[in-house]
Amino acid sequence: RAPRRPGPPPQICRVENFCKHDPRWRRLCLGLVQDLVSQVYREPAVLFKDKINFKGPGGAGFLWHQDATAYATDDLATRHVSALVAVDASTVENGALQIAPAAHDRGILPNDKGVIRPDVADSLRVEYVLAQPGDIVLFDSFLPHKSDTNTTDGWRRSAYLTFNKASEGDFHAAYYAKKALLMQKGTISINDDFAGNIVD
Repeated sequence: RAPRRPGPPPQICRVENFCKHDPRWRRLCLGLVQDLVSQVYREPAVLFKDKINFKGPGGAGFLWHQDATAYATDDLATRHVSALVAVDASTVENGALQIAPAAHDRGILPNDKGVIRPDVADSLRVEYVLAQPGDIVLFDSFLPHKSDTNTTDGWRRSAYLTFNKASEGDFHAAYYAKKALLMQKGTISINDDFAGNIVD
């Protein structure tokens, strides 16, 4: 973990593994959202992981990456679908999600610890996902995406609820066991894609 630096106080940037413990989020996640993803799969889906990203004023974004490299795809299901649930409006200024449309069909792109190589990232076509509160946006775990720093004085909060096919197994506990080991080493992601500093 990085030492504390002079400047703004630390900010929370993420909460994980909460849907099964909060009745309101549980109803949304394991009701409407799970039904939507099951329709995409054309078979029942099961929750793989759940997180809320908090991006406060000046909050850092994430570098170009694909979730597939962070989801232990070789061990824990073969493909995942995530549902972005917008809590606050997403704008260019507050660091909205950016995606590379149609690039999910290119497999795992060349990367370094999950961060897509700059020469590859520079070739990607970019679109912003400008979601409004309550919007739900579905995307594949192979879709390259990133986000920038929040340059506004407000917060942007987005939940990401990720599912895999139930026919491949329920890996929620196994994923968070793997994640707990990594967090003990001072990281918030299996990919090395967080653009901010992690502090105690």
